[in-house]
Amino acid sequence: MTMSYRIALASSDGVHIDRHFGASDGFLIVEVTQDGSFWEVERRQVKAPCQHGYHDNGAMLEAVQALSDCRYVVAEAIGPGAQKALERQDILPLEIDGQTVETAVPKIHDYEVKKQQASVAY
Repeated sequence: MTMSYRIALASSDGVHIDRHFGASDGFLIVEVTQDGSFWEVERRQVKAPCQHGYHDNGAMLEAVQALSDCRYVVAEAIGPGAQKALERQDILPLEIDGQTVETAVPKIHDYEVKKQQASVAY
């Protein structure tokens, strides 16, 4: 397993996952270690890809590129266009509604461990 990885979380307050990917103008970036411990690296600002009900494809690509060092992007909702753009950059989009960063990150790490174990088994 890779020693550590990053998760970008769409959060307005650094506590709750409460933003849609397209409406988020910033992401909480956390670093997760092999043992599941994590900490805030930064709050990264991006131009929200959805402005006044319209999607800006250029802004979406810029947001995805700005998060390219993350293995996962977590938001309350992620539209199909954003999902595809993230997946093309080998970033796994996850929709998680009504959770906090403190509860979501350990669940994502459990998934990551199982995914790594499954890839070793084959």
